[in-house]
Amino acid sequence: MATKTPTAAETTASRVPLSRSRVFAVALAIVDAEGLDALTMRRLGEQLGADPMSVYRHVEGKDALLDGLSDTLWAEVPGPKTGAHWSDDLRAFARSVRAVFHRHPQAAPLMIRRFLTRSALEVSHAYLQALRDAGFAGTRAAEVIRSVVSYSVGYGLQEVGFPAIPQTSGQSTTGGREFLVSLGQALPAGTPSHLVETAIALCADCNPDDCFEFGLELIVGGVRQFESPKGGGRTG
Repeated sequence: MATKTPTAAETTASRVPLSRSRVFAVALAIVDAEGLDALTMRRLGEQLGADPMSVYRHVEGKDALLDGLSDTLWAEVPGPKTGAHWSDDLRAFARSVRAVFHRHPQAAPLMIRRFLTRSALEVSHAYLQALRDAGFAGTRAAEVIRSVVSYSVGYGLQEVGFPAIPQTSGQSTTGGREFLVSLGQALPAGTPSHLVETAIALCADCNPDDCFEFGLELIVGGVRQFESPKGGGRTG
């Protein structure tokens, strides 16, 4: 039986020392390119140029691998900036979480499915502490962080989980027709006219970035009513 000749990529990979960080970097690359279903210990070993059993020395199994991927994703979310106002911290936190979904749409849902990782807790703690330093009570600060995480993760999931419908704002008549065709294909057959109008109202003339920022400002504006007179940094 003929022996398989390793590819140049596999040969190069086999020369790079195996480490936990490299295991998760390669695992994330597989998911980014091929989706979560493609990620197996065998596939990971092949991509690393290593025996799958050697991978188990760095990650205990598939569950630990998925936990580690979530941890890797949350590690991409930076902490609050020194001296920033709490409102700017919240905006930066939400935008950073959403940005991870844009960079890693196939893997990012793990951020909420497997939330209790070291990186997720560390970044949440940092923003939680920033709110407490700004004068928010501990329980109130936790409620705010939960709301921001839920909003940014939910928005990210919506963007990567549903087919995009072309926007109509500022577009030509052709663009408007494309929007109506896409919307018609997405709606169930026999949808009543008043519900079609509702779908148009909800989906049309809303740039995703603008809609995200609008919702974020609703949250920040709502949080202001709980702000301590202490303020916490410059005006935001």
